[in-house]
Amino acid sequence: MDATPAELNLLFPTPAPPPRSTVSPIRHSGWSADSTQALLTALKENHQRWHIFFNDQKFHNHASHHLLAIYALGASAETLNAAYETHVVYQRPSFKSPGAIDKSNWKDHLGKDEYYQAYLAFFSSELLAKGTQAVLEEYVFSKDAKRRGFVHPLIHTGYGAEFGMPGMVAEGIAQAAGQEGDAIALFPAELFESPQSVSSMTSRLASFALSAKPSKPTSESPHALTILGKIHNDISMAPDVIGLVAYEGIGNPLEHVERVVDSVGDKIKKYASEWTVSPTKEDLEAKLEEVIWMNTVIYAIGGYAGREQGHDEKKKFNGDFFLMHLVTSGLLVPSLLETLSPNTAVLLLRTYFTVALVLYVARGRPALPILDFYKSTTSMPTAPGMDPSPAPKTLPPATAPNPWLHILQTTLVHPDEHLCKAQRALAHSAELYGGAPAGRFAHASKDLEGAELLDGTLFVRAASLTADRLGWMREGEEQRSWDHIGFFRPT
Repeated sequence: MDATPAELNLLFPTPAPPPRSTVSPIRHSGWSADSTQALLTALKENHQRWHIFFNDQKFHNHASHHLLAIYALGASAETLNAAYETHVVYQRPSFKSPGAIDKSNWKDHLGKDEYYQAYLAFFSSELLAKGTQAVLEEYVFSKDAKRRGFVHPLIHTGYGAEFGMPGMVAEGIAQAAGQEGDAIALFPAELFESPQSVSSMTSRLASFALSAKPSKPTSESPHALTILGKIHNDISMAPDVIGLVAYEGIGNPLEHVERVVDSVGDKIKKYASEWTVSPTKEDLEAKLEEVIWMNTVIYAIGGYAGREQGHDEKKKFNGDFFLMHLVTSGLLVPSLLETLSPNTAVLLLRTYFTVALVLYVARGRPALPILDFYKSTTSMPTAPGMDPSPAPKTLPPATAPNPWLHILQTTLVHPDEHLCKAQRALAHSAELYGGAPAGRFAHASKDLEGAELLDGTLFVRAASLTADRLGWMREGEEQRSWDHIGFFRPT
């Protein structure tokens, strides 16, 4: 986008505090004037120089996500600059669009990534004139936009809402406009790591989620963990029954999503319709908390259960790339809920919940052995190689008095752009819900065995397993990767 320096300053101002909400994420100490300048310089260059899709398969440019995540964790200017350079080497240069986009023709070129720059200029202008809420309501969540299947990639836009950066919001909406159809709410297209049918399937899944009509909200609405338990126990959701099998390499997970929607979509919608949300701030925050617990259980306990199926040579954790995004996206929802009107926020949260259920089933509906998970993991993990020599009167435990400090420290300098987002999300959940005692979810144990054991240490246990899976690079371990194989029986 050929923006002037003045326009870039408006699109990428100094990061603002997150929207006022009891569940909004915090900024960790460590940021400075130098790191802020490094962040803004990189974001502006990324905005001007690179296309939002770095290849012809429309995989997304993650540079801005990576930078904002580690900035919020306290990264130095040196670390931010080094992180940006890891993305520069494979980005696709931006290019001029065939024509301009305005209010009269903005629907005419949807799905054409060659119009990305034109869409970016148009939405940037609209955002500077009208503000984030008005633009999202008009172009993303309006009835007209929904008829067009235009549900945008909310991770990118969520960062814009959190940091008060219209430029990020513009990129997120322009990104959606450049895809054939829409992106699944809260997930980038390359979440599925396959160019095949990404656009049509993501559009279908978003439409499917929106069609799960809720019952009238009542105080008797079941907890999200109860709904998860019902799906976990429903034999018709088993991968063998649906016909989901392991594939070679990364494969095409979208085929599994499509089979789930075709085979048990009506059942999932029925389950999802039992979970209701009222358009009040209190209920939105309470229901968001339910989904965060549910998604973390799916990712962490499901990943522990499937540890023998993944590629982890230690056989400790199946760090599923797709289920990890359920955790990551939860960090960005609070800022969007605070930005949108209450009724639109309900729509977003209900869609998010339904998509999470579909992905849980599509990834093989991993077992959820809560008791074994708690027996086999620790709430006080230590980094490998730690051998401090504390003075005699040092208070215990001297090796890792706060395990999060070691986890976030190693995360800051790990080159994987998804790790920092996932660990930041888990740390934020621990900040909000870390004090939850065992027994809090006993009411869900009828459907989800062991739910009464869940407590606030779930998040640090999940983060420790994640750090182990990706490698403690700062401490000398080699970089490892996420798992893509899922939780299926081999063919």
